[in-house]
Amino acid sequence: MSPLSSSAALPVPGAPLVVIGDAYIDELYDGRGHVLATFVGGSGVNVATDLAHLGVPTRLVTSLGDDEGAERITGHLEEYGIEVIPTRSDAGTGLVKNETVGGVTRSWFDDAARRRKVRFDEHQLEAIGVAPYVVVAGFPFDERKQQRRLLEAVRQPHNRLLLDANPRAGLIADLDEFRVNFERHASGALLVHLGTGDADLVFSSPIDEASSDLLDLGAANILATEGRHGGRWVNRHGIDSWVPAVEPDVQVADTLGGGDAAFAVAVEAVVRDGIPTTPADASRVLDRAMAFAGATVRRYGGGVQDVEELPSGARR
Repeated sequence: MSPLSSSAALPVPGAPLVVIGDAYIDELYDGRGHVLATFVGGSGVNVATDLAHLGVPTRLVTSLGDDEGAERITGHLEEYGIEVIPTRSDAGTGLVKNETVGGVTRSWFDDAARRRKVRFDEHQLEAIGVAPYVVVAGFPFDERKQQRRLLEAVRQPHNRLLLDANPRAGLIADLDEFRVNFERHASGALLVHLGTGDADLVFSSPIDEASSDLLDLGAANILATEGRHGGRWVNRHGIDSWVPAVEPDVQVADTLGGGDAAFAVAVEAVVRDGIPTTPADASRVLDRAMAFAGATVRRYGGGVQDVEELPSGARR
């Protein structure tokens, strides 16, 4: 009997949560082709490390090669106490080239990044099974077999699945397939994070319309982040809370990781306190999320590097 059809482990309170998501080596250039920074990145890495800063024990399930890039990523995450449970990719570890001009970042993905794959092996399934929450931060929903295995791997998603598709145009081969499969997972999720760019890319809709549609499909809660226009928490029980973005006290360096930081705060709040039950509770989560996102975009790379950089507004 295959692992996916065998008896799954039951969630264990206090066990590390699992982040399933992308891990890359990122290169950041300015508009003249000069290298500004090289760093470990990817939405899975960003969310996992942000959760570590917030004190949440975390494991990362991701696709890595058997190469120097994988060693760098694993070593970086181990510094934060994050266990990496990889699928080894024959294509190698992904490389992303990013260009930032005026605080706006565009990205190009190499072949290894586009061919990323999680096999959901026995070790990965065991970690997913015992995790009280499963966080998806970047996933190839247009790859039918992988999304089906994710669907089978995460039991009781309405109680456990915290979902951020983090769609990137350079990674999606079939946008219609991506949208259909993402909606399938979102319809049963406890929390879905959606950014303005995500709504435009995947749904060709304003973010408020896309959020409403996902709630109609069955998603329990939506965290909608709108860049400089702040963030909103809406759910199926009537909560609709909005807070403004935190105005950075310095020029925005790049936009990498801002949405990941906001999502990580929302995940941490759910882990510690459960889903917000009042508009005031939701607003407090959003205030912290916006503070963390604001700190993230002030520096080059995907996020703050240690807990000392965590802004006071993001702390409890």
